[in-house]
Amino acid sequence: MRPFSFLLLTLFLLPALFLGQPTRAQDQDQTYIIQKGDTLWGISQRFISDPYYWPNLWADNPEITNPHLIYPGQKVRIHNGRLIFIPTYTPAAKPPPVVEDEPQPIPEEPPRTVSVFKTAGGSEGFILAGEKPLGIIIDSEDNRSLLTESDTVFVKMDNPDEVSVGDTYGLYKKGDEVIHPVTEEKFGNMMHDLGYLQVIRIDNGNVIAKIGKVYREVERGAELYHYIPPVMNITLKKSETEMGGYILTTKSEKLTQGQQDVIFVDLGLEDGLTVGNMIYISRPRVQTEKSLYKPDAPLPDDLLGSAVVIESRAKTAAALIVKSVKTIYRGDQIFTLPE
Repeated sequence: MRPFSFLLLTLFLLPALFLGQPTRAQDQDQTYIIQKGDTLWGISQRFISDPYYWPNLWADNPEITNPHLIYPGQKVRIHNGRLIFIPTYTPAAKPPPVVEDEPQPIPEEPPRTVSVFKTAGGSEGFILAGEKPLGIIIDSEDNRSLLTESDTVFVKMDNPDEVSVGDTYGLYKKGDEVIHPVTEEKFGNMMHDLGYLQVIRIDNGNVIAKIGKVYREVERGAELYHYIPPVMNITLKKSETEMGGYILTTKSEKLTQGQQDVIFVDLGLEDGLTVGNMIYISRPRVQTEKSLYKPDAPLPDDLLGSAVVIESRAKTAAALIVKSVKTIYRGDQIFTLPE
């Protein structure tokens, strides 16, 4: 993995003004009140002499939805070389009793969440990479070319014996090929989300279903895959392993991507990437013409932003960009940090 410390300096270093002398790491069980101008970088440097600790401080504290946004009056506790933000209790909530001269337990914190704003409804689609459809729509009760909500359709399933009344399936249409930006080999096909249907009857082996929500035009031949209900809030969680990959393609047709755009990456469930994992986006740093020397080793990569995984399949995943400080392109690198 690239030198992460330099990347974080590039992305998140902000000027911080602190009053008084630094508190040493060995001074345990203290409480500090955030002052105007404080940053996570500066707090980490001041109390545990490690400015690069701040990603852990950010990830472990649900109050900090954005690492730039900490507020005067917030309280942080220094405990055993760690920094823990103390939750703010609402007036209706009764704070835990304080026993003088005894260490207080660290309060449990609710999981941090990210809101996912849908623009066209449904899921974000996915990249088909080796998966097989579970079935297809072969006909409908009427003779219309385009199918819509509440239409009754006939479905051919690969394994009809495994189908039950009430089962729900996502409807997808195969789109353009997706070429890997590094290997330049075909990775799969973009699958566009059309809506979903639900099985209402099974008659002598014939599967009959009713179309539910429709997000795009549905025609005969639409393919069925496992239905993943759309979500509006994602609970963040750490990845279990360190992973690295690339942005394969994007949901929008824009050349450049930024905050609130959706990207598709070449990591998925088989790699250990799951919904809620935070991924970081970077790009190899190019030495400028004004550089005074040529280093023996490549310069650390340039950190561009971060994204949260909102849908994960076997080999690929969709992620929502939640922070970008530079323009993001297809082919940019991604990586995860378990700690």
